[in-house]
Amino acid sequence: MKKKRKCGVVTKLFLCTFAIYAAFTLISLQIKINDKKSEIAKLSGELAKQKTTNAELKEVLDNGLNDEYVAKEARDKLGYASPGERIFVDTSSK
Repeated sequence: MKKKRKCGVVTKLFLCTFAIYAAFTLISLQIKINDKKSEIAKLSGELAKQKTTNAELKEVLDNGLNDEYVAKEARDKLGYASPGERIFVDTSSK
């Protein structure tokens, strides 16, 4: 006749504690992974925007300054307008 070995209370408690620890660790790692993925997506967007800006600046350096570029930068960054030009500001989206 074979004897069954009984697990002690200490062994059961250890296994239960280890299972809870493992579950908690897996959940916390999954949260960190999701945070890093969203950070990567954000940084990828910024990288694409910066690459576009760099390409525009490289084109300006290669071709030299022209009136079209100066007018675009004055309009976009400084808020200037051409003489006689009307600027309409859409306030409905605010």
